[in-house]
Amino acid sequence: MTRLTDEDVRGISDSLDDLNGMLMRCSGMTTMEMAFDAAAVAPGSLDLEEFRAGVIPVTSGMGVITRFSESVADICVSLGMDAFVTDGHDVSGLAEALSKDVDIFFMADDNEFIACNMRSGRYSNNSFSTAAGYVSALNGAAGGLIGRTVLVLGAGRVGSRAVSLLSARGASVVLADTDVRKARAVAAANPGTAVEEDIRKAIASNSLVINASPAHVRSEDIAAGAIIASPGIPHTFDEEAYAKAVIIHDPLGIGVSVMAVQSASFSRPEKRRCRR
Repeated sequence: MTRLTDEDVRGISDSLDDLNGMLMRCSGMTTMEMAFDAAAVAPGSLDLEEFRAGVIPVTSGMGVITRFSESVADICVSLGMDAFVTDGHDVSGLAEALSKDVDIFFMADDNEFIACNMRSGRYSNNSFSTAAGYVSALNGAAGGLIGRTVLVLGAGRVGSRAVSLLSARGASVVLADTDVRKARAVAAANPGTAVEEDIRKAIASNSLVINASPAHVRSEDIAAGAIIASPGIPHTFDEEAYAKAVIIHDPLGIGVSVMAVQSASFSRPEKRRCRR
């Protein structure tokens, strides 16, 4: 997981309608529809209003990112969940969440970000959920990926998962990373994946792109009319890039929305007389 900064998170809670609008314009799906599609959950099969989620601030490592936990809770609320941030943090926060009988708890440190379903003991991982969300959005924006070629930039945790998810949707995948050995290892684990060593050439010659890399993509390299689903942090696309391509980006909402739906799908909550 790439650690977000305070600046990345600032304003997320106030821009969830903007995220929904951006996804509608680019992919034809609302945030909710994208999350259900990405999590492979049938629409209407799950009522998120039946779930209570606790978000637990974690102070280990580099510490708490300002408003990160609050933003995660607000994203869950926007999907209909009953979500809150615990007053305590770390183990105390987990004990508090459990005492309030949550169905799902969210926790993130410098390396992992999970949403754990208390009823099933299974958890959703942010790296997978982020990859799945952006692949879903790209699929919607492109009008389907079967038989289409998609370039994945970055062979890290999100990029490697995007490779397998794109292949599962019938796409032909080209993978590029500054560490060619890493790219080849991911390609070997996903038969049919091609590796391109010239990254600028790969960008210029592909109109469908998943950018899961923190490296800067030069605007002059982007193909006119390209569709770029870009979970990569930092987000460095400029006005020229946005004029040339459809760019799908959000620092947190897409991944967290998929986490919430996938983790909820692992079980159905026990009915309570009062949820709020």
